[in-house]
Amino acid sequence: MATILREAISPGNRIRVLVVDDSVVIRRLVTHALEEEPAVEVVGFASNGSIALARIPQLNPDVITLDIEMPEMDGLETLRQLRQQYPQVRVVMFSTLTERGAAMTLQALALGADDYVAKASNAGSLDRSMARLRAELVPKIKQFFFTAGSAAPMEQTATAPTPSTSKPSPPAAALKRKVLAIGVSTGGPNALSTIIPEFPADFP
Repeated sequence: MATILREAISPGNRIRVLVVDDSVVIRRLVTHALEEEPAVEVVGFASNGSIALARIPQLNPDVITLDIEMPEMDGLETLRQLRQQYPQVRVVMFSTLTERGAAMTLQALALGADDYVAKASNAGSLDRSMARLRAELVPKIKQFFFTAGSAAPMEQTATAPTPSTSKPSPPAAALKRKVLAIGVSTGGPNALSTIIPEFPADFP
């Protein structure tokens, strides 16, 4: 039986976010987009992955927004080290709306990123850019800690269902082709890496 623990934020506390991006404009945009959300607090910034890794023990973030393309240490290498050193920190990737950006986003999700947000391009006014970013980023940050449609902290565990033993298994000859399909969205690789190892070794 696989148990997937969901983190909880203590009542009265806010979700601590570290913004990692080499662009000053993007760092300011993310900060302004998040500062109007009462449940979220931006606790610091970093212009590349190596600086971010050094600041994590000091800032103790719950979530990191992580750019992919940065100098010195890019987002993918930062993510690899994050998952080794700070596996409890949630990571939302920032990627560009390009073919290369999409490919790197998929690689980041496979490495353990929890979700992603596409960087705004030609979004028009600053107010429109912030509104779009806030609409996408805030829910993706809060999903890790709060139940949907509620400001109450999420304190629950999601347990993978176990097969029912109330009925005997039918004989093998009576079984027709059956398929177990698991659909995943962003964050799926993390969930699959927890669930699939729990399958019996002889699972067809």
